[in-house]
Amino acid sequence: MFKYIQKLTDLVFPQKCAGCGKISERVMCAGCMAEITQLSMQYCARCRAPPYLCGCKKIENIKELIFPYFYYGEKLKFAVYKLKKSNLYYINEFFAKSMYYSLEESDKIEFEEIDFIACGPRARKSFNIYGYNQAEKLAKLIAGYSGIKFKRALKPAGNQQEQKTLSQSERFLNVRDKFIINKKIDINNENIIIIDDVVTTGATLSECAKVLKAAGANEIYALCAASTWN
Repeated sequence: MFKYIQKLTDLVFPQKCAGCGKISERVMCAGCMAEITQLSMQYCARCRAPPYLCGCKKIENIKELIFPYFYYGEKLKFAVYKLKKSNLYYINEFFAKSMYYSLEESDKIEFEEIDFIACGPRARKSFNIYGYNQAEKLAKLIAGYSGIKFKRALKPAGNQQEQKTLSQSERFLNVRDKFIINKKIDINNENIIIIDDVVTTGATLSECAKVLKAAGANEIYALCAASTWN
């Protein structure tokens, strides 16, 4: 019955490529995936190393940053826009699986060392408009793939603007003291992975990690869908 309903849904609402919006059997059509891959494999502009050797991406309070080498070009920007504003399962799953595979293949972290997966709260205004936290959607999917528990360890402590409208210095000020610990969650001496969609300055991740460490967390890692750094 489910497969029958799914086929009817596909006929009425055919899946579209997350990168260009054209009808596609895949989440990313071959053309968009090729463009994303080519862009993502460019050498780092800072150290001139290939992505798998680049060590430039450091964030305060974060021990290691991991992401699937998706650079935030135009095609990926369109997909992330849908991730943030459409809550389509197949797009959430595309990013979550890519993130999980990058975590699985990374030599920076071992699954057995991690106690739980968390994410930062979405800005209240955005949450009220769209009704969900895209980072939490990713975190829960990754938790399911990995077998590591998801815990809502952080709560919003005040209003904040969307980071995309701000300069680098404003981004750090915007998230300062905007997160608090969920007192129902045991943080003490825990190793935690924070999930986010796109890392730009790292301000949100750094602030989340700072709050977790102040509450007694041990090591904090970050796993993101894409990076704007190159």
